[in-house]
Amino acid sequence: MLRRRSSVDSCGIGCLSRSQAGYSLAELVITTAMILIISAIAAPSFINYYRSARVRSAADVVKTYLNEGRQLAIRQNAPVCVKSTSTAVQFLQTNCTGTAIAVAGLTSSSSTIRLPDNITLSTSGAIFTNLGAANPGATYTVTDTVSGQQLTVTVAGSGRVTTP
Repeated sequence: MLRRRSSVDSCGIGCLSRSQAGYSLAELVITTAMILIISAIAAPSFINYYRSARVRSAADVVKTYLNEGRQLAIRQNAPVCVKSTSTAVQFLQTNCTGTAIAVAGLTSSSSTIRLPDNITLSTSGAIFTNLGAANPGATYTVTDTVSGQQLTVTVAGSGRVTTP
């Protein structure tokens, strides 16, 4: 009867031949070079995506503040102005020259809400009526100062706040 020879070498199960001991230097260099080339190709796309996401996120923040101003007007049954500077937003009673409304969570006496860093906002003021309508409507332009990308936030006469 013939016996099949085992694939295990004479030195035992844990013994590996020299050619099976690990990766060669050439394999490591080629793998590292491939990773670097793929990273270099993908980096510009990632940076562009990151900057676009910053502008979209800032526009969503502005949209949230405008909707909060609308809800304040409905809750207080009085007009509320959402006044903006290039780096902050503030809620004012009656019109854009009225008394500032204190916002929960802010410790400053000015009641201004700062926008994210490197983001500017075109100055505009939307006044929401006690029914939630905007009188007049407004358009805000959100700009990322690093990349120059812009996005608009529109307040319709009905009070609806939208971003494209």
